[in-house]
Parts: sequence; structure tokens; C-alpha cells
Amino acid sequence: MSLKPSAHLPKRYNRRVSEQTRRLVGRRYKRRLECKKERIRRVFRRTQHAAKEWKSSAVRWAIITSAGGILCVLLLLLFSPLLHLREITVRRLNPRLDIEHVQQVLSPIFGRHLLFLPASEVKEMLSANMNDINTIEVEKEYPSKLIVTIGLHPLIARLEIVNPDAEAAPEAGTGTGVDFLTEEGVYVTTATQQEAEGLQTIRLVDWGVRPAPGEALVPPEILARLQETREALRLQFGHTIELQTIYLRAQEYHLLADGMSLWFDMRSSLEQHLQQYRIFLQSVPRSEVHQYVDLRLTDRIVYR
Repeated sequence: MSLKPSAHLPKRYNRRVSEQTRRLVGRRYKRRLECKKERIRRVFRRTQHAAKEWKSSAVRWAIITSAGGILCVLLLLLFSPLLHLREITVRRLNPRLDIEHVQQVLSPIFGRHLLFLPASEVKEMLSANMNDINTIEVEKEYPSKLIVTIGLHPLIARLEIVNPDAEAAPEAGTGTGVDFLTEEGVYVTTATQQEAEGLQTIRLVDWGVRPAPGEALVPPEILARLQETREALRLQFGHTIELQTIYLRAQEYHLLADGMSLWFDMRSSLEQHLQQYRIFLQSVPRSEVHQYVDLRLTDRIVYR
């Protein structure tokens, strides 16, 4: 059933509203509106306060949880046996590296806590026990594995060790004739065919104590001077070096060049020796030299 549309009251039913009544109604309406707004503001403030308390509580618990998690991780890292070293992998850059020797050198660090094992300690252990090492790289693979990559010094010459009491009779270091020298003067007894190919030969005389494989045998300074002298004789005088001999304790070396032995030592500079040799060639015909030219003396040159 539909309602009748609304209509204004007849004028006879209208009451006259005084100005005072209008003001009273207006004030009550205004107060009611303000009260409503105040209630809304009050609810909003309560909500904000509750949200702040919840946020601070959430942050507090997040900090406590994070600190507890970090503490648990630290305790696990410090005391867990899972992080103790149980495996060492050796990667060699040169086939002649003795992996068993490397593992024997590193055996004292087995069982150490991997987190507190510095790479510098591993490098020091290897360098102190293996003179032939050139490069060392240490990697940690958690939880319990150490990876060591080792590179050796390259070979520069075959080595022929000569008996000091009988220089004419070579004495092979290992009995196989495959002794070598690295660029740092370390005595090596094994090498691959690729490494040994094309190497020059150096005779070693006056060595004193019998050398052992892996020992630093010839000082690098002598090897460097030998290389410089060989290049200078080839470039400045056109000589072809046939034989190189190092006298270890005497700190001198002899080079057989075109059938003539040239004697040098480490006391004088290479330039002094070469200047003496130039003066000698200007003064003495090559045909008069049959065996050697001694350039070790500073005031004169002896030849035979």
C-alpha cells in the first residue's frame, strides 16, 4: 500500500516560533553536531594511540627475536662441530706438485674451526715447508672444506751436478739424469716432458753439502746474473753459449762461448767484466786464446 505524498500543514495549524526558540534550537543543534565531531575525534585518538602501542610492541618483539636469532647463529658458529675442518682439496697448476706432500704439511690443521683458520696461516705453513711454491690461493667452502690452489716456479734449466773432487766426472743427482732448477734456484728432480723441453743445461760444481730435492740450491741472484751475462755475450759479441758452469761456494760462474771459457764472479759488476773483455779483445788476438779468459781480476786479465 503506497503512502500519500507529503504536504505542508495548513496555516491554521502552524505555530508561531519565537526568535528565542529559534536561537535555543540552533544552539542545541550546534552542540549536538560538535558532540558528534568530538566523539569521532575521540575514537580516532584512541585508535591512533592503540596503533602506536601495537607498533612499538611489534618493533620490540622484532628486535628481541632478531637478537635471539643472531645469538643462536653465533653460538652455532662458535661451538658446532659441523664447522670443523674435515676435508682439504688441493688443486695444482703444475703436474709436478706432490699432493701427498702438501696434505702432509697441512695435516696439523685438520679439525681446526674453519671460521678461525686464517688463509695467511695456511700460506705460511706451505711456504715454510715447500721452497718451490710460487702462488697460493686459499678458499673456504663451508661448513667443513678447504680448497688450496698451488702454483710452482717455472723451470729454467736442466741441472748437472758435478763431483767437486772430480770436476770432469758428472754426478747425477738422482741417478736418472733428470735434475732441474727453477727460476728461484730450487733443486727439482721431476718434471713433465712439456716443462723439460728446450731447457738449457747448467753444471753445478763446488756445492759443499749434498743437495736434497726441494731445497733452495742456487741463489736467484747468481741465476739472474748468469742470464744477463749470456744475453750480453750474445748481443754484444755474437757468442754462442755452449756450456754454463756455476761454482757455488766460490760465487763465480764460467761460460763456454765458441770454444773459449770466460770466467766471471759476483764480486764485480757485469759491466766491469764486459769492459775488461772488450779491452782484452782489442789487445789480444782471438787465435792466441785456447782455453780460458779469466775476467775476475780487476787489475789484469789472465788467459791461456
